[in-house]
Amino acid sequence: MKKKIIPIGLFLLTASVNAQEVISTQGDSYSNGGNSIDFTIGEPVTETVSDGTNDLTQGFHQTNLTITLVEDLDLDFSVEVYPNPATDFINLSLENYNGFTLHLFDVTGKILNQSTLKSPKTSVNVSEYPKGMYLLTLTNQKDKKIKTYQIIKK
Repeated sequence: MKKKIIPIGLFLLTASVNAQEVISTQGDSYSNGGNSIDFTIGEPVTETVSDGTNDLTQGFHQTNLTITLVEDLDLDFSVEVYPNPATDFINLSLENYNGFTLHLFDVTGKILNQSTLKSPKTSVNVSEYPKGMYLLTLTNQKDKKIKTYQIIKK
């Protein structure tokens, strides 16, 4: 009887391990010059292989993300969005409107209105939408988000 219980118990014990995770209360990173050490108490031994430009790591600790380029957006424009809160229409007034697209989203992320701006003054009809919060986003020609406004519909 004992011979059957031990293998079954070991099987059930290992069957519950289905993902790699670490629940740890302690860990840290130290660096000195070109050397660094990272550890997490409770994590088994891991290895990092590096060829100077690429790192291959395993385990909980991963190498740091280094951002090498941040693209500056051309923000040479001003926008007025009014009235807010709105009842029937949202008005936009832009100095430089060429190439901008307007997106109106509900709180679930569904696009309710999308249009390319064709004049410096634009109105968006919101009378058919229920009361609540909406997000109005302006994007440029490269589909980069320029500005987002929180709109309240009364």
